[in-house]
Amino acid sequence: MGEHRVVIDLLKQGYHVAMAVDPQCPFDLVAVDKEGKVRLIDVKSMSYRKKNKKKINRVLKPYQKTLNVELMEIPND
Repeated sequence: MGEHRVVIDLLKQGYHVAMAVDPQCPFDLVAVDKEGKVRLIDVKSMSYRKKNKKKINRVLKPYQKTLNVELMEIPND
């Protein structure tokens, strides 16, 4: 559901958006602007530790970094 929220936001900003169908894909979304600039996006829901309610820090894997994947964290509702 979080990915769909990001898709809607990107569409409103004028991007063309495609969703990955491969479960092992290093990104969830491909967004392309009107000039052809491509963004690879990995969507993560914000998570918090049960014990102390601190936010869990999400990081990209090395392969994602080589692809210049962007990490987008969205709040859980």
